[in-house]
Amino acid sequence: MAKVERTATKVLGFSSGEMDFQLMRMLGVCTAGGGAPGEIMDARAKIEGDDATQWPPAFANTAAMLVEKADEALVNGHKVTAREHLLRASSYFRSAEYFSDPFGSEVGAHGKASEDAFVKAIEQLPERVVPVQIPFEGKNLPGYLMHPQDAPNRNKTVIVLSGFDGTGEELYFQTGFDALKRGYTVLAAQGPGQVSTLRHHPDLLFRPDYETSIAAMIDFALGREEIDPERLALYGISFGGYFALRGASHDSRIKAVIANSPIIDLGAYMGAFAEGVGDDPEQAAEDVRLDEVDEVPDQYMPPAVKLSFKSACRRYGVQSFSEWLKALQDYRVDNLGEIRCPALAMVGEAEGGEAIRQFDEFAKSASGPVTSRRFTQAEGADMHCQLGNLPLSNAVIYDWLDGLSA
Repeated sequence: MAKVERTATKVLGFSSGEMDFQLMRMLGVCTAGGGAPGEIMDARAKIEGDDATQWPPAFANTAAMLVEKADEALVNGHKVTAREHLLRASSYFRSAEYFSDPFGSEVGAHGKASEDAFVKAIEQLPERVVPVQIPFEGKNLPGYLMHPQDAPNRNKTVIVLSGFDGTGEELYFQTGFDALKRGYTVLAAQGPGQVSTLRHHPDLLFRPDYETSIAAMIDFALGREEIDPERLALYGISFGGYFALRGASHDSRIKAVIANSPIIDLGAYMGAFAEGVGDDPEQAAEDVRLDEVDEVPDQYMPPAVKLSFKSACRRYGVQSFSEWLKALQDYRVDNLGEIRCPALAMVGEAEGGEAIRQFDEFAKSASGPVTSRRFTQAEGADMHCQLGNLPLSNAVIYDWLDGLSA
C-alpha cells in the first residue's frame, strides 16, 4: 500500500556550534524576506557532517537558482516575485561568502553575487533603498540609505553597523526591514575591516579608533536632507557594539546609542569566545599560524574554526593566533563616562559570562541614562544578537527610540 507522508524535508541542525548558529542566522531573517525555511533546509541537507567547506556550494547553488527564477519573473512582468527571489538569493550568497576561504577567489565571487542580487532587488521595493558611498580618508565606505514611503525630510534616523562578519545587505534583513515599517530612515554602513568594505578596499582593515569612520558616517548623514540631526541614533550589532560605543564616547552628534551587545574590552571578549582554539595536545606550546592552519588535523581544529581564524587574520592583518590576541588588546572603550546620550544595552542570557559582565559594566559606567534589556530562552531570543527572534529584538529597539521622542 502506498504511504502518505508530510514531507521529505527534515529540520536538522549541526553538532558544530558555529555551523548551527550560522544556520539559525539564516532562518532568523526569514521574517524579513531573507530566506525560506524549505530552501534553507534543502541546502543544509547537501552538507555532510560538520564539513564547513561544503556550505558555500550548497547555498550558492540555491541562490543561483533563485536568480534564474527572478530573471524569468522580470521578463514576465512579475516584479514582486522577482524582488523576493533576489532578496533571498542575496542572503544565501552572503552565507556562502561567510564560509568561503577568505584568501580564495570564491569569497569575492559570492560577495559580489550577494551585492548584485540585493541592488537589483531594491529597485523593486516600495521604499527608497539606494547604495551610497561615504567618503573616508580618500576612499569610499559602502552603505545603503533606506527611506520609508511617505516619510518627511528631516526624518528620525538610525545609523546601523554590523560586526565582524555582517554585510551591508544583511543589515536590511536584520533591522532595516523592521525600521522602515516603523517610519525610520536607516543608514546601513560598513567601516574598515568589514565584509562589504573589504570587497572594494582589501587594504582597509579593522582598527581600534573606529570613531574616525563613524564620524565620517555622521558627516555623510547630516549632509542628507532626509535626516534630522536632532533624532540621529547609532546602533551597533555584535562587534558593532564596540564600534557604537567608541563612536558615542567621542561624538556628541549621536543623540542615542544602542549596543547589541556592549563590548568595552574586545580582547577579553574574544579571548573568552575563542577559548580552546589551538589546543592541540601534541603541540600545546606552539602557536597557531596562518601559513600552517590548513595542516592542523580537523579533530583539533574543525573546518569552521579554521575558517574563522583565517578570517580574523585577514581582517586584522595578522599572521598568527597570538598576534591576533595581542592586536585585540588595543580595542577598548576606556572613556565610557563620556557617553552622555541615552543608551540601550542588549544581551542574550545565553551569550556567556564575559558578554554579560561587559553588559553590566557598561550599564554602570556610562554617564547618560542606560536602559538594560536581557533576552531569554523563553522569548526565543537568548542567542547572540537575538538572531532567533529578530522581530522581538527590533520591537524593543524602535519602541525604545519612539519613547525618547514621545
